[in-house]
Amino acid sequence: MGLVFLLGILLLFSAIGFGQRIPSDTLVVGMNTGIFITLDPGAVYEVSSGKIVDAVYAKLLRMEGIDGVLTPVPDLAERWDISDDLMTYTFHMRKDARFSNGDHVTADDMVWSIKRHLTLGKASTSLIRSIGINVENMDETIKLIDSHTFSMTFNQPYASNIILGILTNQFTGAINKKVALSREVNGDLAEVWLTDNAIGAGPYVLVSWERNNLVTLQTNPYYYGEEPKIKRILIRDIPEAANQRLLLERGDIDVAWNLTGLLLDEAAKNPNVVAVTVQGHGNEYLGMNASWGPLANPLVREAIRYAINYDEIIDTVVNGYAIKNQGFVSKGYFGYYEYNPFYQDIEKAKALLVEAGYPNGFQVELMTGTTTTRMEEAEKIQADLAKVGIKADVVIVQMAQAYTLMRAQSHQMIIGGWGNDYPDADNLAMAFANYDFGQLAWRSVWNDSFAITLCNWGRLEPNPDKREQIYKDLTQYWMHNSPFAMLYQTVEIFGVRTEVKNFEAAAFGYGMVFDFTKIYK
Repeated sequence: MGLVFLLGILLLFSAIGFGQRIPSDTLVVGMNTGIFITLDPGAVYEVSSGKIVDAVYAKLLRMEGIDGVLTPVPDLAERWDISDDLMTYTFHMRKDARFSNGDHVTADDMVWSIKRHLTLGKASTSLIRSIGINVENMDETIKLIDSHTFSMTFNQPYASNIILGILTNQFTGAINKKVALSREVNGDLAEVWLTDNAIGAGPYVLVSWERNNLVTLQTNPYYYGEEPKIKRILIRDIPEAANQRLLLERGDIDVAWNLTGLLLDEAAKNPNVVAVTVQGHGNEYLGMNASWGPLANPLVREAIRYAINYDEIIDTVVNGYAIKNQGFVSKGYFGYYEYNPFYQDIEKAKALLVEAGYPNGFQVELMTGTTTTRMEEAEKIQADLAKVGIKADVVIVQMAQAYTLMRAQSHQMIIGGWGNDYPDADNLAMAFANYDFGQLAWRSVWNDSFAITLCNWGRLEPNPDKREQIYKDLTQYWMHNSPFAMLYQTVEIFGVRTEVKNFEAAAFGYGMVFDFTKIYK
């Protein structure tokens, strides 16, 4: 069957190449897949590749938009009980879920998958470690009760939306334990094999991933839910946004995933294309390594924040498709504080550099990605910094490489994006302000005890008003002391062919959730 399917894909592309319509049960997406590192649910931590993992792996819980609010809802766990002390959650798994090879999904598969994630020790383990479960205590805190029941015990009575929100992440994607262990090499828990192969229980099956070329998905015949109307998803690697626009207007692809705002506006003039926009759940930032040279000085970082023209970046680079938000908490979340103190003030920036001991500026390396938006952002920031005497040498690399360098704390400055993991201020605070959490603050070598203390208070404070004040205080402090300049909160934009229906509903909540099963033609 696999060979027949692949031959069909080749014939499909041949037809598309001659301008014939894409079949109604097939979705062809143009996307820059350069950020794809792995499709292993225990290791993936990039937004776009994470959405493919979500399509292939059913998770313990998933996010669903309910009355405009992203809410954790059942997936493989059909229900759960919470102990009186709010620290132990018992999950009861559905009995009709099956992997793509027909095997039934058991609680043992889920327990093994979560423990495997902790054993691998990838970046996203910081999420579950932040609520008290780690590789050292996982055998005591994650307990198999029977074939469809298990429990997790956390170290403190965290707000339930924090715990449930964390458990919607990719690392709770159930892997077929038996199949994975049969692919294990030298005790790697099948990490090499699962990098570009899959054995999940989601609505789709990974047929193949040809790096920098094509990802092919087809429906899972054993999926417990309603069969998707889109039977095949082809994700073509098209790095250049302008090429995505051209192929979209020609009808060679159904969706252009990485258009700039200007290209989207131009493409939407075509009667066969519509612009789809949804409020983003992520941020675009300039990150500075707080241990490197001049950037170790908070006055230098403040000068850089005042050198940037944020309005021009939003208006010209992303064509207005962004929300001006200079804090780390996304607009619409609990703990959001509308406070945007920074604007381009060249004289103030120069004065701060003089006070810091750099009256003539300095030279710094600015890493960015290969997308049109990132390169234009880098060019704009480079020009802004030059006005205050800072010479930024722009280095363009695949974002996968850039993030690898950042995770090794070996960058100087980087333009990056952050997709939220769960819709609560705690998520963003821990990532951007808590060094101990091991995410962005750690990668930027910003170990600030006051910020860490506020982060820890915020996640345990039972009084909502007091908790809100904690995040307000933290936001103000972070803005003027951290190694970040927040450029904007994202607005997600897609160019979509008119025959593709319900795409906006599928994209609601991107980058925390994208539901391909909602799309039809």
